[in-house]
Amino acid sequence: MPLIIVTGVSSGIGQATAELFAREGWTVVGTVRDVERMEGHRWGGDVRLEEADFAETGSGARLASRVLEHHGVPDVLVNNAAALLFGPVEDATPAEIEQIFRVNVYEPVALAMGLVPAWRERGSGLVVNVTSLGGRMVFPFFAVYNATKHALEGFSEGMWHELKAFGIRVKAVEPGFVETPIYDKAMRGEGDLKQGSAPYRERMEAMVAFEASIGNRTSPEEAAREIRDAVFDESDRLRYPIAAYARPLIAARRWLGEMTVMRFFHKRWMGR
Repeated sequence: MPLIIVTGVSSGIGQATAELFAREGWTVVGTVRDVERMEGHRWGGDVRLEEADFAETGSGARLASRVLEHHGVPDVLVNNAAALLFGPVEDATPAEIEQIFRVNVYEPVALAMGLVPAWRERGSGLVVNVTSLGGRMVFPFFAVYNATKHALEGFSEGMWHELKAFGIRVKAVEPGFVETPIYDKAMRGEGDLKQGSAPYRERMEAMVAFEASIGNRTSPEEAAREIRDAVFDESDRLRYPIAAYARPLIAARRWLGEMTVMRFFHKRWMGR
């Protein structure tokens, strides 16, 4: 059976992706921060949980070594695990910025690079980096999170060039708006907004209201099906906008120009 690693399978897109590939006969190595918490979950197939916390330095490389030792050489890596930070850039501490870059960029890239020697020897492999619509444009108060996704986009394009000669493919999947618990952790109530955000509070609340008003979000299950489509696409295509609003917003930015779109949404989001 083919072997796939999916990081961050405790909920959302990661969990739906692990379940989908397991039902379709793949062996899935799924990462969680707490294995005990997922005991009793019905995956619908062969899912082997590995504990990994990407906030820890070196966790990506250690995970790659464990997978190769205990499960063998995977056919596919889906780098899905991510953390979200909501708030003004001014309020983000250096420690917060470093941690979110470690979770969203440093350790996922290290995990992929830890698998590359085995893939190069075999002559095949596939990295699917789950970036974001926010890896192609920036939303107010999501700048730090979006910056990590821009960084992962850059790594993905560079890896596409560097690994192609060895038969290793790279794809960047860019979800738009998905019904996922990651937003619940960011869309906090007024009492939970940082006290240091007073100059931004009114606009932060407006942005929270805007996010809450977005309807027709894609389900994690549908997003997982689109990820599967990317996995099975044998072309050398790099970028795959998926889920609600991703494709039209990226197209609008390309055809209308980035400043036109930025000004339009700035007025919509920020009111001036």
